[in-house]
Amino acid sequence: MKKLLTFVSAITAGAMGSAAADVSVSGGSNFYYSSASGDVAHTIQDDAMSVTGGSVVFTMSTETTNGITVGGSASITADTDDIAEYTANGAAAGGAATGMSQLTFGMDGMTITLGDVNNAGSGTGEGGDVATFASTHAGAFTAGTSTASASDSAMDGIADGTGINVSTSMGAASVDLTFVSKVGSGRNSLLTTSKTTGFSSGYAINVGFDMAGASVNVAAGGSQAKAQTAKNNTATAVEASYPVSDALTVTAGASSGSIGGADEDNMFITAVYAMDADTTVSLGYGKGDTTLSSVLDKATATTLNVSRSLGGGVSVFAEYADVSFNDAGVDSSGSAMTVGTSVSF
Repeated sequence: MKKLLTFVSAITAGAMGSAAADVSVSGGSNFYYSSASGDVAHTIQDDAMSVTGGSVVFTMSTETTNGITVGGSASITADTDDIAEYTANGAAAGGAATGMSQLTFGMDGMTITLGDVNNAGSGTGEGGDVATFASTHAGAFTAGTSTASASDSAMDGIADGTGINVSTSMGAASVDLTFVSKVGSGRNSLLTTSKTTGFSSGYAINVGFDMAGASVNVAAGGSQAKAQTAKNNTATAVEASYPVSDALTVTAGASSGSIGGADEDNMFITAVYAMDADTTVSLGYGKGDTTLSSVLDKATATTLNVSRSLGGGVSVFAEYADVSFNDAGVDSSGSAMTVGTSVSF
């Protein structure tokens, strides 16, 4: 609380002194070649596909006379991990300019983010999919429109929107808190139907700590439904990562919640093995389900990734994904093999 009061008084007292800002530029690029098959045969689309893309990120920062750091960022991105980013004729969709949607203030062990924030603990309980592109490609060869996800946590997006996020520590534990006035509002919460549709008053908390040699995260959150006939969103999640040896780390987690009137559950386990200083093998398994109006959808994913660093920010990888869905009792599955390279500049 003392840290927060100091921060607020610094702003209200006009203590934000002038300073020269630091601007840095970073970026990355990638290329995938993937081949997939499944229960759905594509008659107008090749089973194999090649995609490429990347991003450029501009990061700005400055510091006030009383030691508060202030930062912001913007990016230009051509996404390649979502098939929907490509047009029907295979041409890549145009790049997107994003960012400039939040300000981050840092001081004395506390970070406060104002603007378009992602809820605390959004990644807690999420995992099992270690593929960068193969699982997405494999999913394109499955039938149905299942809403279930094998790897997403029920915590994801429960308090995403315009608001405030506070990250700090309490003793040996890390604490992350989020509050937003309108879930999914992005840069601006103005919505003509905001009092009758969607979710508002979104909150989330994530606490991280060490226990018996494992790193543990516990998260909870919720948001208020504005429509009188809709249910409020609620979710909880837990995740633990344990170093079995110097080379092997095992992580497991699960989540449960009620999102948009549907009951969601998932669980996952991953194992990451460092073969040497440059080569890593990752294996993941995840399963999830969602129930809406007594209709149950299920999803599972088994994924494998082998990655090798070539130095200088360059790496190559090969991965395999097998995904399956049960869409209201209808089973379908798909698999894909992907090779590629990624470069960080």
